[in-house]
Amino acid sequence: MTSTPEVSYSRLPMVGRFYASVGSKTGLPDLRDLVRGSVWVLGLVVGLGGAARADITHIVQRGHTIDAIAKRYHVTVKAIEAANHLKDSHLKPGQELIIPGVDAPAAKHKGGASKPLASSHSTSPSPVKSAVDPMPPEPHGREEGETIHATRLGEDFRIKLRGAHGRISTTALRAFERLMRQGSATHSPDPRLVSLVGIVSSHFGGRTLEVVSGYRPYSPTQYTPHSNHNFGKALDFRIRGVSNELLRDFCRTLRNAGCGYYPNSTFVHMDVRDTKAFWTDWSRAGEPPKYDKPGVSADEGMSDVPEEREPTADDAASKERETESDASTGRESPGLPR
Repeated sequence: MTSTPEVSYSRLPMVGRFYASVGSKTGLPDLRDLVRGSVWVLGLVVGLGGAARADITHIVQRGHTIDAIAKRYHVTVKAIEAANHLKDSHLKPGQELIIPGVDAPAAKHKGGASKPLASSHSTSPSPVKSAVDPMPPEPHGREEGETIHATRLGEDFRIKLRGAHGRISTTALRAFERLMRQGSATHSPDPRLVSLVGIVSSHFGGRTLEVVSGYRPYSPTQYTPHSNHNFGKALDFRIRGVSNELLRDFCRTLRNAGCGYYPNSTFVHMDVRDTKAFWTDWSRAGEPPKYDKPGVSADEGMSDVPEEREPTADDAASKERETESDASTGRESPGLPR
């Protein structure tokens, strides 16, 4: 009878000691065969774990930027540029981008339980999957100290939005209160509206915002009985050098916000609310609203928006008196925060 070679148990893991002991008594396969099998199984497990990441294809939509896409998939801008051989960051709607190394979602059984994705033992790249996902709502601005440049009836505003702790500052809220005023009527702006304006400004590279209308006192003739304009929660504006269609498309991606598009006007409406809403009003000045579909949660009719006018000599004199008053009392001008 062939003797079984002795095995040094002290150098084996606990499981290995068990199999070696049993093998020496029962004639099971050599321990080396078991080790080779264990290594193969370990390789299979590692292979299955590696399948959790794959390349996908993102279809560029209007308003998408390479920075926002990188944040959406938690990859770097350089990785996207390298994977697609991009020479610059200019993107076109409909363009397909390969997003490398994205976490792939787990497949599901009919009952809803998750099941591991199938793995290929080949070393070739994983199949590319298509993703036509909307961009993430409310991306963060460029930096905590982002500054908005805006104009209203000939008056310039440069407003630093956030203070040392990253929150909308009191100075910024005061500046927006002045920016959004109607005549001498003012209302404290909703901080989230101010934050959304900052996001829009950052998305379009800090271009100048031209404010058409902000706060408006309630009027019995307004088409929407409870307009967000009456509470400092809405803004009608445009961005210099950006089409209203492009501005509209980006505003529609924001979470819990209303976006109104007025093709026969010069502005886009944005407000903050508990739900998401979008509408198109085809009416012209002086006409009742002509919404694209019934039952929309529109916040205003085009005729509710006051007519824009250039500042007059009386406006300039009034502004000069306010400046002198601020200087005499030592009060900081809200339009130009320090």
